[in-house]
Amino acid sequence: MTKSYKSMDSIQDMVHNVINMKVKLSWATLHSLLHSERMDYRKNGFIWLGDLLMAEISEAGDGNMWSNIKSLQHKIAHAGVHDASVTSDVPYSILLFSGLLKSKSNLIRWGFLFILERLLMRCKFLLDEIEMQHSSNSKVGHDHRETRLEKANVVIDIMSSALFLVVQINETDRINILKMCDILFSQLFLKAPPSTISLGHTIQPSKVSNGTYENRKINATGHVSLQENNLWDEYMEETDSKAVYGFKSPLIPQTSSMAALFLQELAIVPMQLVARVPAPLFYWPLIQLAGAATDNIALGVAVGSKGRGNLPGATSDIRATLLLLLIGKCTADTSAFQEVGGEDFFRELLDDTDSRVAYYSSAFLLKRMMTEKPEKYQYMLQKLVLKAQQSNNEKLLENPYLQMCGILQLSNDL
Repeated sequence: MTKSYKSMDSIQDMVHNVINMKVKLSWATLHSLLHSERMDYRKNGFIWLGDLLMAEISEAGDGNMWSNIKSLQHKIAHAGVHDASVTSDVPYSILLFSGLLKSKSNLIRWGFLFILERLLMRCKFLLDEIEMQHSSNSKVGHDHRETRLEKANVVIDIMSSALFLVVQINETDRINILKMCDILFSQLFLKAPPSTISLGHTIQPSKVSNGTYENRKINATGHVSLQENNLWDEYMEETDSKAVYGFKSPLIPQTSSMAALFLQELAIVPMQLVARVPAPLFYWPLIQLAGAATDNIALGVAVGSKGRGNLPGATSDIRATLLLLLIGKCTADTSAFQEVGGEDFFRELLDDTDSRVAYYSSAFLLKRMMTEKPEKYQYMLQKLVLKAQQSNNEKLLENPYLQMCGILQLSNDL
């Protein structure tokens, strides 16, 4: 019943009273399960709703899976619009899906993320099947690679539309925000052996902390250059030949979080995927999780942080990873940099209690000054060197954080 009558219009247009009652009862039952106080009832409701969302793809009328998935993404985005004229064409299953976020119960809101995670996984499986069918008939390797990139993009788009709804409601539950980050990372990161880590068109922690992150622009349409796409193809060819996704290596802890692997440079993030993710999905959880961050003690000593100890994969790792992704996006996309608040946003992060957040922010600001305002950088650096000599304090030049703080202090004194 719920698959046959899935929109409000189709339910209201029914003439037969018996069918009308059965359909309304089915939807009411699903709604009750989704908002039940019992965990097993809720889980059954989540699975039922997930099946209905997949039916929007697999059982849609035109039979084109690609267009059906893209249509689902647009409908999820429209579900967050407070305009009846926009949501009138949105299936009731998607309205129920987005409606979970309006619940006062954090457990029910968590159900939204549970359903989304399963939906993304099932979309990937479905697209893999389509790819295998096309690859067996395709004689041109380039088309095959383009399909894989398009597959990654369409899944990222669904994820972004759904997670943006979480940002819109300003989720406050820390567990749900961490789950949101877990979904985000699982779709962006590629776990890889050390031999494939050195790709240039990816975000890597060492590029930021060493001040060597390369500036790559995104065009007006939001797409990366052809050179970026070629590198994606090269990477996918190499990872295919080495079976990266099933790679077993003592150097890659199988139980580590993706954030921890990324910070250890055992996972990479292609810039093509980062370019498609809205900036708020990086900076919003970064700010929301600020109160929960622990700290890296060794680095904390260097930057004067007063945080606590940090465990691999903990909130500190997640925030550091979010910041690196945001830095990568802001480096490539000027509009994203302006959207977050420009330099003021990153200057505020210099006072963050997490040492890595402060350190990466300072390295990014220093790099921007070196590239965008080289004359000012040279002038301020000379004054900082002079100040260090006069005060006999070489620590002012010890790392990017102390350099940036010294430059900002000198700027305020001028």
